[in-house]
Amino acid sequence: MLPGHKAFERLQWAFKNVLDASLAWLFYDIRSPLSVNGEVQGALAAHAPAIKVLEPSPEPIQQVLCPILRLSADADEEDAREEAAELLEWLSLTMSHSPRVQKGDRMDPFLCRYRPVEDTLPVDLVSYQWRGFAPSAFVLKVLLAAMKASSSSAAAGDAWFALSGASFHGKGYTILKHGSEVMTWNYAD
Repeated sequence: MLPGHKAFERLQWAFKNVLDASLAWLFYDIRSPLSVNGEVQGALAAHAPAIKVLEPSPEPIQQVLCPILRLSADADEEDAREEAAELLEWLSLTMSHSPRVQKGDRMDPFLCRYRPVEDTLPVDLVSYQWRGFAPSAFVLKVLLAAMKASSSSAAAGDAWFALSGASFHGKGYTILKHGSEVMTWNYAD
């Protein structure tokens, strides 16, 4: 890169106008661990990085009006799409701990269009959240642990779980497993 070239001028402008303050950078090496026994390794060791271990934060959600899950393939395509959209809306509200899905919510229908479906049961749920980089191997382990926990539940017929993930670019997915049925959504902003 030589002075006078367009790329050099852009880089020079970036150092003067954008990179003029201290920044925090977030790195994750999916091929090798960043630290072993608390000791930082690799190219980042010279920069004294702060290592943050991500732990799940379980949060109980009390008295959620849960629709009776019926994942059936025998409905016509338009009804199945409508039911899937309603179910995804309910899952999204539940995962965001919205009071709209809780028993006793008295929201004015003028302010919120969401209404729980007719067949609902109040249940207590637990939400586990991880915020940070999640490599596919980690997500697979979480999915397998959820499948194992839901299949070994005492009331395995009523056991279900939902797993949702999102990327920095707005793409996301949700997986719902109820009994032997699985429903997935793949969406983008």
